[in-house]
Amino acid sequence: MGWIKARIGKANWIGLLVWIGVLVLFSFWAFTMDSPWTRALAAAGGALPEMQPGIPAIEPVRSLQAMGENTGSYLLWQILDVPYAVMNFMVISSAMGLGLKAVRLETGILRFALLLPALYVVCELIENALLAAFAAEISPLSEPLVLAQQAATTLKFASSMMGGMLAVLGLVVAAIAAGMRLVRK
Repeated sequence: MGWIKARIGKANWIGLLVWIGVLVLFSFWAFTMDSPWTRALAAAGGALPEMQPGIPAIEPVRSLQAMGENTGSYLLWQILDVPYAVMNFMVISSAMGLGLKAVRLETGILRFALLLPALYVVCELIENALLAAFAAEISPLSEPLVLAQQAATTLKFASSMMGGMLAVLGLVVAAIAAGMRLVRK
């Protein structure tokens, strides 16, 4: 898994701050201003399928039915959600990488924690593809496909939460190590 070694090797404070800035700006636009997300959320009555982890197959059906024919913004959001997932991956993996480098564990077993943000992106891609297919009526809302979407959504939430917590821990460890290096000089 050379990509893990490469992600850890490239992790640095400037890169992390740049990715955090990009993520914050994108999130501000997407979630607080008039955007495909806010329009789709309003059309669905305040609950989109990707906001409802769990296995009840009826939840995505309810959200998509509430949108009716107003699925254009939702389909556009499914496309824009891909760079959003990449931004999250870069922030989380950079923070984890900084923490691992700070305690010189970049080659230890803990490096595999970077699989969590990668799993998040994979689940996001599966979820988005299925939801876009449902919304565009390319694929029927069959129970097996809806269950696959719900499983991807649930696993996406779990991996992003665990990855986010490890990213915060990585930042704390890296900040403490950086502070100790400054004190020693």
